[in-house]
Amino acid sequence: MKSKHLVSISLSQIDWEDHTFAIPCYVPDDTLERSLETCGILTPPVLWEKAPHGFVILDGFKRLLWLRHRCDHVKALVYPTDAENTKLLAFRLETKMFSRPLNLAEKVHIVAKYATLTTQKDLQRRICPTLGISAATDTLPRWCSIAAWPSTHLAALAQEIIAEKTALLLTFVSLEDREAFLDLMQALRCSASLQVEILERCKDIARRDGLTWQTLLSASEIQNILKDTERNRREKTAAVRELLYQWRFPRLWKKMTGIEHAIAQMSLPSNMSLAPPAHLEGDVWELKVRFRHPEALAASAQEAASLAQSQGFQNLFHLADHPVAFQEGEPASFLFNRHP
Repeated sequence: MKSKHLVSISLSQIDWEDHTFAIPCYVPDDTLERSLETCGILTPPVLWEKAPHGFVILDGFKRLLWLRHRCDHVKALVYPTDAENTKLLAFRLETKMFSRPLNLAEKVHIVAKYATLTTQKDLQRRICPTLGISAATDTLPRWCSIAAWPSTHLAALAQEIIAEKTALLLTFVSLEDREAFLDLMQALRCSASLQVEILERCKDIARRDGLTWQTLLSASEIQNILKDTERNRREKTAAVRELLYQWRFPRLWKKMTGIEHAIAQMSLPSNMSLAPPAHLEGDVWELKVRFRHPEALAASAQEAASLAQSQGFQNLFHLADHPVAFQEGEPASFLFNRHP
């Protein structure tokens, strides 16, 4: 590649609208700002003289923007006009990859730009592993599509509002539905695994009931949870998950609620708790007994034996064994009617 030279350049000769080599960060770089305010520019920015006396920024966008209203000239390393565009871009991408820890938005931009320069094999064997993101064949085009998202959506990646897997799953979602889901994640700030769980619930409910995610997530029940100032984010996440579970499996949820009510009506001893199979899958129930000494355990064992013979206990098992007379793949009428 052509060699570069250190030259004093008038800032008026820089094309500030040309972002060919830009890799946006989407989050403030406070450390760089403090360094610039304290020490000024320590490392010369890199420019390309794309046309005589017309320069394009290759590296140092933030430094030059900081300098723009403070000075007229800058000392920069300048590549000549006849330098190859593709080699300059490769230089920019390699420099960026090894400069500092990158956020996910920056990484997808690098993959998308490198996809125009190199082979799929190089992306899978070198670029993606270096960036620490999935290199699976089916994810490469999705990374490139994510790079074309609106800046507000890419900012969600940069701010770690959504995780890598969540971002990949959102490539199959419309812009409006993605916007609604990102707003929800902004409010909840939940873990990657919970993001995927909530996303899958939204997808299943929307597909079954013929709704958009935007319509589903704008429901008053969800919005009331998000606006509840008495709940912290963890509590809001739990409430949203429970609500979506109720909407996804309405008859099963009603059955579980009925069982919980029946258990409450049995007036169990205060040192005992009874739990049905999780999500009513399987036939293993749990009876927990808390005791301080062997005699208390023996007394509880007798109480448990009496409990097993009670009519309430028998009725509880009859309720649990009763089939859910509803195919959860069909629209839940109470939900479907709420969202015409």
